[in-house]
Amino acid sequence: MMKDKGPPPVIHIPTVQFVQRCFRDYYTKVNIPLVHDLAQREFGAIIPGRTMRRHMGFSDMTALKRYLTDSCPAHVYHSTAYYETPGASTMDKKKWLGADLIFDLDADHIPGADEMSYAEMLEQVKVEFIKLLDDFLLGDFGFAEKDIGIYFSGGRGYHAHVRHDSVKKLNSHERREIVNYITKPIEKKDKEKDIESFLSKVAYDVTEFQGHSKPKHIYILPAPDAKGWKGKFRHSLMDYLDNGLDRDKKEVIEELVAHDGIGKGTAETIYSRLFKGDVENSGASNIKRSNTLEAFSSNKIRNIFLDFILERTRAMAGETDEPVTSDIKRLIRLPGSLHGKTGFYVKSLERCQLEEFDPLIDTVWKGHTGNTKITGTADHVFPLIGEEWEIKEGESQLLPTAVALHAVLQKKCKIS
Repeated sequence: MMKDKGPPPVIHIPTVQFVQRCFRDYYTKVNIPLVHDLAQREFGAIIPGRTMRRHMGFSDMTALKRYLTDSCPAHVYHSTAYYETPGASTMDKKKWLGADLIFDLDADHIPGADEMSYAEMLEQVKVEFIKLLDDFLLGDFGFAEKDIGIYFSGGRGYHAHVRHDSVKKLNSHERREIVNYITKPIEKKDKEKDIESFLSKVAYDVTEFQGHSKPKHIYILPAPDAKGWKGKFRHSLMDYLDNGLDRDKKEVIEELVAHDGIGKGTAETIYSRLFKGDVENSGASNIKRSNTLEAFSSNKIRNIFLDFILERTRAMAGETDEPVTSDIKRLIRLPGSLHGKTGFYVKSLERCQLEEFDPLIDTVWKGHTGNTKITGTADHVFPLIGEEWEIKEGESQLLPTAVALHAVLQKKCKIS
């Protein structure tokens, strides 16, 4: 017998009306960016208090803007795919014509995100999104900036929309292969072989014992100008060695032990091999000079360390949401639309703007006027539009309307 969950939560009507008024004001006054090939896109939306509605098509931006103004949806999406008849009631009837290649990085994917503030997560996910753009999309894959739409999602991450004829007709499997290249998955059973694939193995001596020959090898790093994953691997290794020479032992050991498969004893051995003694004669300096891994006498320890470096190389760029990229009929947030959990808008960006971009300032609509009286439903301190705000449970106060909207959508207050 199902346990009675009790009555549904009471919706505070003035709060709902406040959110709707703010959203309508926004959609009435702003110009939503032109949607690429709008007439071939399916649209979907979530209206507060209702389920998801999709299978909508719009002939032009005027019709789309009218819908947004009239309906004030909490979330709005368009298809990554192009269809002959996007408003058809079933997927088969729509007649798929192709799809953009989408990459979605969300702060939830960041290791340690549970211990970060919202602002810290936003900053870190931006760093990793820039890696995805520069190292893979603009780097290895060779797309031009004009082929990539760059967007802050309005919530906790970033989207990249690749619009190029070379990707438009790719199927789900082919798109998954692209993700696999970015994530560089390593099969456990072949881990040692895969790790050593980044190196050149050169025999330099042979040991004879009881009629058997056993060659000794030097493991040589990729060249400084190596491309693709070998180049990324080398860069990550050299960056780690440079930074490790300036860090204290305790910090290095803690970072190594945090990696799966490295215990305190192994971490101590790795530290000793790389950083013990004076800098000029350290193993790290020897690796940088010789371009080899002679600092490690044990294959096992060397490969454990290289696995650690590989994970650093893969970090986060490999955490792009695979189902989003491989799905050829996905819905993605509409650029320019408001996010129903933050009140921020989905902002289009150029690559050159990313370093200075701050979503807690740059995606808060400045058109909301005046102050709004709120009552706190939870104690909450948060940064927004360049200031820090504090809400206390049960206390009423006046907040700038844009700040009040964000706090309401975060369920930290209600409209008094």
